[in-house]
Amino acid sequence: MPIVTWSEEFSVNVRIIDDQHQEMLNIVNSLHTAVEKCADKESLQKLLVELYEHTQTHFSTEDELMKKHNYPGYEQHLHEHHVLLQHLNNLVSGVTGGKSPTFRSDYDVSSDWVLIHIFKSDKELGTFLNAQGVY
Repeated sequence: MPIVTWSEEFSVNVRIIDDQHQEMLNIVNSLHTAVEKCADKESLQKLLVELYEHTQTHFSTEDELMKKHNYPGYEQHLHEHHVLLQHLNNLVSGVTGGKSPTFRSDYDVSSDWVLIHIFKSDKELGTFLNAQGVY
């Protein structure tokens, strides 16, 4: 069962960002399922790397949009991205090193952070970009 199901309440009304958020939630759900099924280290590592790489791509997209449109909250938004990427990197390193985290102890931080970031920071960015004519 998915831990998070995409709904329009997550939409920031910018298609590329929404599409990337949907994919990110799909990966988080796959990771959740793998942890609950006690998947092997290689499977967890693969999913974590996929989440990390997708998150990097997504943050690059947002970064380009923020720079292009002179987003006033750029520095704070960039800082939040850096914090999440560091957390994901730590999870990848932990699994690579043999740690077997549980979803609720480690991975829920990622999923909770993503949702908080979408509802606060990305919604604000979406409103700003919409005012700039970006949809």
